Amino acid sequence: MLSTLLLQSIIFIPCILALAVSGMRLHNSIMEDKRRENIKIEILRHTIFSIFITIVLIISSFIEVYISKNILLLLIKYI
Repeated sequence: MLSTLLLQSIIFIPCILALAVSGMRLHNSIMEDKRRENIKIEILRHTIFSIFITIVLIISSFIEVYISKNILLLLIKYI
């Protein structure tokens, strides 16, 4: 059981933390520099990063569903 959770969590937890840090950076940059052009650039940068993280999280979900299931079946054979 631990192997199935560990494999997905290795990817999932850093992605969530990176997304939270990106959101905090976006907030701080908006508060520091209120020019409209810079806000648009920062929002675009955060959106692109969020899309990338979403793709990585989807891949992590597929790993959980397919690879972790097979690892669990292999472990059950040896138990």
